[in-house]
Amino acid sequence: MKKIKWIIIVLTVLIVASGIIFMIGNHYQMTEKRVEITTEKAKLSAVITFPKQKKIKGIIVFVHGDGPQNATQDGGYKPVMERFAKSGFLSVSWDKAGIGSSTGNWLDQSMDDRANEVSQVIAWLKIKYPNEAKQIGLWGASQAGWVIPKVMSTDPKIDFSILVGPAINWMRQGLYNTDWRIADAGGSKSERLAERSAFEKDAQLIKENTTVEAYKSAGGKENLSSDRYLFIRRNLDADATADLANIKRPLYLVLAEKDKNVDSLETKAVYTDVVKKSVLQVKTIANTEHMMLNPKIAHHPFLVTLTAVMMPKYFLVDQDYLDYCQEVAEAQ
Repeated sequence: MKKIKWIIIVLTVLIVASGIIFMIGNHYQMTEKRVEITTEKAKLSAVITFPKQKKIKGIIVFVHGDGPQNATQDGGYKPVMERFAKSGFLSVSWDKAGIGSSTGNWLDQSMDDRANEVSQVIAWLKIKYPNEAKQIGLWGASQAGWVIPKVMSTDPKIDFSILVGPAINWMRQGLYNTDWRIADAGGSKSERLAERSAFEKDAQLIKENTTVEAYKSAGGKENLSSDRYLFIRRNLDADATADLANIKRPLYLVLAEKDKNVDSLETKAVYTDVVKKSVLQVKTIANTEHMMLNPKIAHHPFLVTLTAVMMPKYFLVDQDYLDYCQEVAEAQ
């Protein structure tokens, strides 16, 4: 009986301790509100996070990378949203079209469509939150690198942007990522070259064939749904260079030192060469990879999952990256 009693006590303590850790690790200094934003092509289910006590300086609009992302990226955005809230900014992000409660289909979008969607959200915010919208900033990661420069080059009222791990050119990004994928699998130089050649041939087949069925009949190797195929075909020629040349407001480029998805060195070189020096600031976060996860857990899927559930606020995202985002927001 005593043994059973002690087991119950220990389990109770562990459960209580886990609950306390969960509450602390998921308690953000901001409030959240769900809203519906109507655009030309969809009704977007969005999350707005508000500072709890700080005087509001403006709004930062989040622009997703690739994939079926919901408004907070399953909570992954919340650590940076909190930093923006501490600096006096609302954050606004939405379930991509067709994800969560949003209507439409994000795979129907070109990069121009995505930029138009962002501009329509900003127009909605200026009507619904005119006092808070006295400053508008953009934050975006990865694929947002083909979206945010379009918005900035056409809307002079965007005050600043933070771009995290953006690529320059869709094809070159794909080749770079392919190189790393084969290298990480132990592939030789000749195997990497062969895979690069296969990637380029496959891309050419995508350009030449209007449907996924025709692509597969022509020898296409990728197992793609029709929607995903058309999304790739629609965006295969994406390149940020021309839009970057038209940016006139502050742009903060954040790069991961060990990015295997995007060539940070190429991105830095093109941004430095093309964007006006007076508006560009470049920051490279040491030891991090594309997702800006805490390097201590990034290569351990179980730890990433556990941290995302129990302590995302403190340990999920690289702290230097979060500190820099907050530094940028406070400087506005």
